[in-house]
Amino acid sequence: MALTSILVLGPTGGFGQFLVPELIRRKAEFQRIGAFTDTTRPQSAEKTKILQDYTTQGVEIVEGSYGDPAAFRGFQVVIACLGNHALKTQPAIIDTALAAGVTHFYPSEFGADLTVGDNWNERYYRDKVLTRNHLKTVAAETPRFGYTYFINGRFTEWAPIPHFGINLKTHTAHIVGRPEMEQSLLATNDAAKYLVCTLLDPPTEQERTYRFLGGNYSWTTIFSTLEKIQGVKWNVTYKSVEEARENQRKAIESGDVDAELAASHQVIQGTGRTLLPGPYDNVKFPEVKPVTLEYVWTEMLKDEARYFSLMGL
Repeated sequence: MALTSILVLGPTGGFGQFLVPELIRRKAEFQRIGAFTDTTRPQSAEKTKILQDYTTQGVEIVEGSYGDPAAFRGFQVVIACLGNHALKTQPAIIDTALAAGVTHFYPSEFGADLTVGDNWNERYYRDKVLTRNHLKTVAAETPRFGYTYFINGRFTEWAPIPHFGINLKTHTAHIVGRPEMEQSLLATNDAAKYLVCTLLDPPTEQERTYRFLGGNYSWTTIFSTLEKIQGVKWNVTYKSVEEARENQRKAIESGDVDAELAASHQVIQGTGRTLLPGPYDNVKFPEVKPVTLEYVWTEMLKDEARYFSLMGL
């Protein structure tokens, strides 16, 4: 049976803003679409406007807290589109969803494959690992409960940001790794399209994993593409994994969690573990045609001020 009663957590966030509109575009194929708003956190005027727009297009706004089963009741599946700050809450959210009768869960798994190399032990993925372990425990105890891992490498729009050592404003980059190293990217809008396709693909097992690829791009290709779009020469330097590890150690000593996470992710990138291994599931949904790196970045940089604001740059 397809998953057609959907509650989206983080509907106004980076990925939620793409996923909910795609659900709306295909709303005739769904029984219920809900956008969850956390009443324990203040809502900005911008996010309130987004929620109002959803309402006019037939989306149900669900207010509550992550610990309140009443807010989750009546939904078949919960999709967590959460930022890094909220990833640690996922095990508790899963318990709330289960108590409300939810039968399927999409964790905020978006990103690299945790099973590649030593990703499982990296600080950056700690909360995702805890969530995976909890999902396995819950599924073993509850045969009616299932979950889906959606893995896509990196979102293309988020790839050229300071977190990964790239500064679009100054056209400089300090990259952990080597010029020829590749990473897997997928446009956020294409990820949303693929995710909706997976909802309509009836689960046959408690655990399932989808891998979707837009393209594998080397740093050489990434920066030549940016130079072509922006019309300026980039200054790019490369540093060792050991340097990133040292930065991570210093961040731990100083208690700077954001710097610790960034350094951990740069270690992952510098050891080639942001490259998503196949086979990929694109072929299962040929109706989705992934756009190219150049297309995505050309479109987003047509309005640099808006893009920088969206990315918090």
